[in-house]
Amino acid sequence: MTNAFLGFQPIFDRERQVVAYELLFRDEGGGFEGSGLNGDSATSQVILNAFTDIGVERLGRDKRLYINLTDGLLASEVIQTLPPDRVVLEILENVRVTPELVGAVRRLVDAGFTVALDDFVFHSSWEPLLELCHIVKIDVLGDGEEAIQAKYDQVSRYSGLKLLAEKVENRIQFVQCLNMGFDLFQGYYLARPKVVSGKRPPSDRLRLMKLLAELQDEDLSLQEVEHLIGQDAVLSYRLLRFLGGASVSQGRTIHNLMQAISLVGLRTIRQWAALVALGSMNAQSPYSLTRSLLYARFCQIVGERHLTREKDALFTVGLFSNLDEILEIPLQEALAGLPLDASLKDAILTYRGLLGQVLASAARFEGLALGDRAERPPGLNEEVLSGYFLEAFAWAQEVQAQLSAPAPQR
Repeated sequence: MTNAFLGFQPIFDRERQVVAYELLFRDEGGGFEGSGLNGDSATSQVILNAFTDIGVERLGRDKRLYINLTDGLLASEVIQTLPPDRVVLEILENVRVTPELVGAVRRLVDAGFTVALDDFVFHSSWEPLLELCHIVKIDVLGDGEEAIQAKYDQVSRYSGLKLLAEKVENRIQFVQCLNMGFDLFQGYYLARPKVVSGKRPPSDRLRLMKLLAELQDEDLSLQEVEHLIGQDAVLSYRLLRFLGGASVSQGRTIHNLMQAISLVGLRTIRQWAALVALGSMNAQSPYSLTRSLLYARFCQIVGERHLTREKDALFTVGLFSNLDEILEIPLQEALAGLPLDASLKDAILTYRGLLGQVLASAARFEGLALGDRAERPPGLNEEVLSGYFLEAFAWAQEVQAQLSAPAPQR
């Protein structure tokens, strides 16, 4: 289990109310400089930390999130997985303005994204982007009033733009920018960056890459995609975290993986999985994941043969029943960040209801003493259930072996 870090700095309106946060790369060593990462990897890590491992809900659901993007990520389809109503895409000052870049930004704007220009210094080459973007950030660090006014005048003649004064270091600068007409403000005078942390779930890179390769098959059905993702509890967990954190689920609770995949579509699943790969996660505990597979398959077998309407929900309950072992945090805390239906969470935490009763059977076969906490599923005897458990154990071992096998040489 490793720590995940996320820096954030508030952005204020003219009434000094926080309206947004700029998300910043942070790790155990500090900021981006000296991290050894390139811009794409750093931004990918910021997105993953924000929308999966830490959760942007900790920053408030009504605040916009500014994310710095390189030209490489701007031109990629990965950014399309983010919620347009929640993020502001910042184009860094060192990008090269090309027709291809302008076209990529136009597509993002057409898709509903808000675009900002970071550390902006006027040059005629930026005019195509000034016509597309919504916010321009002007660095006022160390500038006197005349210099700030000159920067402001160069951009304010473009209609429809909000101007943000960044690196405001003292009250005099703030009042000057306020009087000039700046709309938004950011800087040490108002608030310094802060860091929040969380736990990053472990994962094996080789196995994840094999799953990613299989997901690229254009002929895969949604059922086959569900099967692939369902083989990795961490991947499934981070998918649901993404759906909840990015507000992709639009407030809807999710009952199973198939619903989640259908909700976003195969294309978004591929994009999101590629983003996870860029995040480069560490090695995982094979036993914990084998147990998750075992419980998931056992519950699914019971569903397939006796409770057909519940088979997908049963698989989901089994898969996430051991998240506390995988993430090394309390189970209730792990489930809190997932947009699962309350009945599924209750089954996992309390073994109540039909779903919980089936899950409890799996736990008992592993020797967990549940006492009076859970009843046995009605109409199923121990001999039948023990046969299902052995069948599920063999399946889980086989799947784990396949995923751990070295990739074939080409």
